[in-house]
Amino acid sequence: MPQTSRADKSSKSCNEERLSALPDDVLHQVLGFLQADEAVRTCLLAKRWRYLWKSMRRLRINRSGGEWWGSTDVFLTKFVSCLLLLRDPGSTLDEVEIEYANHFGDDHTWISTWIRHALSCQTQVLTVKFPLPVYGPGYLDGPPLVSQYLRRLEISEARLKSNFLNLSSCSTLEDLKIKDCDFDASSIVSQSVKHLSIKDCYFKGDVRISISVPNLVSLQLISYGGRTPFLESMLSLETAVVNVEVWSVDYCRKGFSAGECCGTCLDCCGNDGLTGGCVLLGGLSRAKNLELIAHPGMLIFKRDLRWCPTFSKLKTLLLNEWCVQPDLRALVCMLEHSPVLENLTLQLCKQEKPACAVEVEENPGLVEKPAAISGYLKIIKVKCEDVDGRVCKVLNFLSTFGIEITIQRTKG
Repeated sequence: MPQTSRADKSSKSCNEERLSALPDDVLHQVLGFLQADEAVRTCLLAKRWRYLWKSMRRLRINRSGGEWWGSTDVFLTKFVSCLLLLRDPGSTLDEVEIEYANHFGDDHTWISTWIRHALSCQTQVLTVKFPLPVYGPGYLDGPPLVSQYLRRLEISEARLKSNFLNLSSCSTLEDLKIKDCDFDASSIVSQSVKHLSIKDCYFKGDVRISISVPNLVSLQLISYGGRTPFLESMLSLETAVVNVEVWSVDYCRKGFSAGECCGTCLDCCGNDGLTGGCVLLGGLSRAKNLELIAHPGMLIFKRDLRWCPTFSKLKTLLLNEWCVQPDLRALVCMLEHSPVLENLTLQLCKQEKPACAVEVEENPGLVEKPAAISGYLKIIKVKCEDVDGRVCKVLNFLSTFGIEITIQRTKG
């Protein structure tokens, strides 16, 4: 037994020496997979590990569970503040992840301080998340962020206030992802962002938030609520997906039917500082690939069609049933303003109110081929659950183009 015990100790010591003999970069990678408190505890392993945590390149601050669950605000603030302040001078941070569960309604002003300190350490990737918002989402506030190194920023389940999203001083930021957030800010501003994703967010206030990202290449604006944001010009835009859910507050109170623009009320003519003009379509007009999805009761796309721009580069277009209810005017308008369109896809759900088809029958001109349509259009695809009366009307209209139509059945 004693001999076995000595052999085990010798083997363990040998393994520890091999691990400690690894280069600093490798050990920093190992520490980067640990939570911040666990990484600091490695200083007890051996002399080789005593100060490694001071220069680790990936920092994970996580209070959503584990041993920090139930810890006081003061304890966590002191720990993270010391963790940042005691780092080796000049050591950089490649990636920082801050995940904080708002279980006790704590003040989050110091999280903005952590973020700014992390950026001063040349952080390239920053992720901030407030999961399980029992007391409402944590908020991010303060002056604009400043960094010459930040490349990717991801924020989720937070309330974004004031000038926090003025990112004009983050000159290398290219990827911006925002999910499950409330916007109290007035604008998103960046000259460098190329890829922007906003999902499941809510835009508060009576005035539209302005999105000013002129060099954007790809955009996802999906399942948002509140007042639709105003998209400024994006000359480099290639791909955009805009999905307007039914919980948007943009709607016309005087329209003949749901989703119609009366053209006279304040909601349709601009009561938010726009004084008329497009909210979304103007900013999307340079896209090469475009998906416009909306519930038929949503106003915003049909409102924009009153000032419909020319989609001079648009090659691929996907629309859903908003463009064919209550008639085909919206579809016709989009086709007439897409001179180089090559690929058209219509995604139609099962018709719930057959009365919508009456409008098409009472306007026979709408089933004739538009005067101006892209000569490059070669592919037309219709996705539907069932070929009902409305789908037949749409197919009759599309057949006037003399182009083969592909029908794809979808599951309900």
